[in-house]
Amino acid sequence: MCGAVSYEVDKAFDKMFFCSCDQCRQITGSAFASNLFVRADGFDWVGGTDGIVTYRVPERDISKSFCRVCGSGVPWSIGDGSRMIVPAGSLSGEPDVSERVRIFDAEQPSWASGHGRVSAHTGPPTTIDTTRTSATSRRPMSTSVEIRPSSREGDASRKTP
Repeated sequence: MCGAVSYEVDKAFDKMFFCSCDQCRQITGSAFASNLFVRADGFDWVGGTDGIVTYRVPERDISKSFCRVCGSGVPWSIGDGSRMIVPAGSLSGEPDVSERVRIFDAEQPSWASGHGRVSAHTGPPTTIDTTRTSATSRRPMSTSVEIRPSSREGDASRKTP
Protein backbone atom coordinates (compact mmCIF):
# COMPACT_ATOMS: atom_id res chain seq x y z
CA MET A 1 0.00 0.00 0.00
CA CYS A 2 2.81 2.44 0.85
CA GLY A 3 5.16 1.27 -1.94
CA ALA A 4 8.05 0.39 0.40
CA VAL A 5 7.97 -3.27 -0.80
CA SER A 6 7.54 -4.24 -4.45
CA TYR A 7 7.64 -7.40 -6.53
CA GLU A 8 6.89 -8.68 -10.02
CA VAL A 9 5.19 -11.83 -11.22
CA ASP A 10 6.06 -12.65 -14.82
CA LYS A 11 3.97 -15.80 -15.27
CA ALA A 12 0.34 -16.72 -14.70
CA PHE A 13 -0.60 -18.03 -11.27
CA ASP A 14 -1.05 -21.79 -10.90
CA LYS A 15 -3.79 -21.71 -8.28
CA MET A 16 -5.80 -19.40 -6.10
CA PHE A 17 -6.90 -20.80 -2.76
CA PHE A 18 -9.66 -19.27 -0.67
CA CYS A 19 -8.74 -20.84 2.68
CA SER A 20 -11.02 -20.74 5.72
CA CYS A 21 -8.79 -22.74 8.10
CA ASP A 22 -8.39 -21.37 11.63
CA GLN A 23 -4.81 -20.22 11.01
CA CYS A 24 -5.58 -18.35 7.76
CA ARG A 25 -8.55 -16.63 9.40
CA GLN A 26 -6.41 -15.54 12.33
CA ILE A 27 -3.50 -14.41 10.11
CA THR A 28 -5.77 -12.32 7.86
CA GLY A 29 -8.34 -11.24 10.43
CA SER A 30 -10.99 -12.21 7.88
CA ALA A 31 -13.28 -15.09 6.95
CA PHE A 32 -10.67 -16.56 4.61
CA ALA A 33 -7.29 -15.94 3.02
CA SER A 34 -7.14 -15.33 -0.74
CA ASN A 35 -3.73 -16.64 -1.78
CA LEU A 36 -2.24 -17.14 -5.22
CA PHE A 37 0.49 -19.68 -5.92
CA VAL A 38 3.26 -19.16 -8.48
CA ARG A 39 6.50 -20.99 -9.19
CA ALA A 40 9.46 -19.26 -7.54
CA ASP A 41 11.15 -18.76 -10.92
CA GLY A 42 8.16 -16.65 -12.03
CA PHE A 43 8.53 -14.25 -9.12
CA ASP A 44 11.07 -11.52 -8.37
CA TRP A 45 11.46 -8.98 -5.60
CA VAL A 46 11.91 -5.49 -7.06
CA GLY A 47 12.66 -3.69 -3.81
CA GLY A 48 12.09 -3.27 -0.12
CA THR A 49 12.83 -6.78 1.12
CA ASP A 50 14.60 -5.31 4.15
CA GLY A 51 11.21 -3.89 5.17
CA ILE A 52 9.46 -7.27 5.33
CA VAL A 53 8.53 -8.97 8.59
CA THR A 54 7.55 -12.66 8.50
CA TYR A 55 5.72 -14.75 11.07
CA ARG A 56 5.79 -18.51 10.52
CA VAL A 57 3.14 -20.65 12.22
CA PRO A 58 4.98 -23.24 14.32
CA GLU A 59 4.86 -26.78 12.90
CA ARG A 60 2.85 -25.69 9.82
CA ASP A 61 3.86 -24.40 6.39
CA ILE A 62 1.82 -21.24 6.93
CA SER A 63 3.31 -17.76 7.12
CA LYS A 64 2.29 -14.14 7.19
CA SER A 65 4.66 -11.62 5.66
CA PHE A 66 3.92 -7.93 5.80
CA CYS A 67 5.43 -4.54 5.15
CA ARG A 68 7.10 -3.09 8.24
CA VAL A 69 5.92 0.42 7.24
CA CYS A 70 2.19 0.02 6.47
CA GLY A 71 1.40 -3.57 7.50
CA SER A 72 0.15 -4.67 4.07
CA GLY A 73 0.43 -8.39 3.32
CA VAL A 74 3.27 -9.33 0.96
CA PRO A 75 4.34 -12.64 -0.64
CA TRP A 76 6.30 -15.38 1.09
CA SER A 77 7.83 -18.67 -0.03
CA ILE A 78 6.56 -22.09 0.95
CA GLY A 79 8.89 -24.25 3.03
CA ASP A 80 10.85 -25.87 0.20
CA GLY A 81 11.14 -22.58 -1.72
CA SER A 82 9.60 -23.96 -4.92
CA ARG A 83 6.58 -21.63 -4.90
CA MET A 84 5.67 -18.18 -3.73
CA ILE A 85 2.36 -17.49 -2.06
CA VAL A 86 1.02 -14.08 -3.06
CA PRO A 87 -1.83 -12.49 -1.12
CA ALA A 88 -4.36 -11.64 -3.84
CA GLY A 89 -5.13 -8.30 -2.23
CA SER A 90 -1.50 -7.20 -2.66
CA LEU A 91 -1.78 -7.13 -6.46
CA SER A 92 -2.31 -3.92 -8.37
CA GLY A 93 -4.28 -5.69 -11.12
CA GLU A 94 -6.43 -8.73 -11.85
CA PRO A 95 -4.56 -12.05 -11.61
CA ASP A 96 -4.41 -14.59 -14.43
CA VAL A 97 -5.28 -17.80 -12.56
CA SER A 98 -5.53 -21.35 -13.90
CA GLU A 99 -7.63 -22.76 -11.04
CA ARG A 100 -9.57 -21.32 -8.08
CA VAL A 101 -10.36 -23.57 -5.12
CA ARG A 102 -12.09 -23.10 -1.74
CA ILE A 103 -10.31 -25.10 0.97
CA PHE A 104 -11.16 -25.80 4.62
CA ASP A 105 -14.68 -24.65 3.80
CA ALA A 106 -16.08 -26.58 6.78
CA GLU A 107 -14.09 -24.23 9.07
CA GLN A 108 -15.68 -21.07 7.61
CA PRO A 109 -17.43 -19.20 10.43
CA SER A 110 -21.20 -18.91 10.28
CA TRP A 111 -20.99 -15.10 10.22
CA ALA A 112 -19.23 -15.30 6.85
CA SER A 113 -21.69 -17.60 5.12
CA GLY A 114 -24.15 -16.08 2.69
CA HIS A 115 -22.05 -12.98 2.11
CA GLY A 116 -23.49 -12.77 -1.40
CA ARG A 117 -26.88 -11.92 0.12
CA VAL A 118 -25.54 -9.05 2.26
CA SER A 119 -26.29 -5.50 1.06
CA ALA A 120 -23.63 -4.24 -1.32
CA HIS A 121 -22.35 -0.72 -1.89
CA THR A 122 -20.04 0.59 -4.63
CA GLY A 123 -18.25 2.66 -1.97
CA PRO A 124 -18.65 3.28 1.73
CA PRO A 125 -22.22 3.40 3.04
CA THR A 126 -23.63 6.90 3.43
CA THR A 127 -24.02 6.37 7.19
CA ILE A 128 -22.55 3.95 9.64
CA ASP A 129 -24.57 3.57 12.82
CA THR A 130 -22.36 1.91 15.41
CA THR A 131 -24.58 2.83 18.36
CA ARG A 132 -27.36 0.33 17.71
CA THR A 133 -26.39 -3.07 19.06
CA SER A 134 -28.80 -5.60 20.47
CA ALA A 135 -27.90 -7.06 23.84
CA THR A 136 -28.10 -10.58 22.45
CA SER A 137 -25.44 -9.83 19.82
CA ARG A 138 -22.85 -8.73 22.40
CA ARG A 139 -20.58 -11.53 23.52
CA PRO A 140 -17.18 -11.14 25.13
CA MET A 141 -14.48 -12.44 22.83
CA SER A 142 -10.96 -13.27 23.89
CA THR A 143 -7.95 -14.86 22.34
CA SER A 144 -4.45 -15.64 23.38
CA VAL A 145 -1.81 -14.89 20.78
CA GLU A 146 1.90 -15.48 20.99
CA ILE A 147 3.98 -13.80 18.31
CA ARG A 148 7.51 -14.97 17.75
CA PRO A 149 9.86 -13.48 15.15
CA SER A 150 10.88 -15.72 12.28
CA SER A 151 14.23 -17.41 12.77
CA ARG A 152 14.64 -18.03 9.04
CA GLU A 153 16.66 -15.63 6.95
CA GLY A 154 16.07 -15.30 3.23
CA ASP A 155 17.97 -17.40 0.74
CA ALA A 156 19.83 -14.89 -1.45
CA SER A 157 19.49 -17.17 -4.48
CA ARG A 158 15.69 -16.90 -4.22
CA LYS A 159 15.58 -13.27 -3.11
CA THR A 160 13.08 -14.03 -0.35
CA PRO A 161 12.87 -12.33 3.03
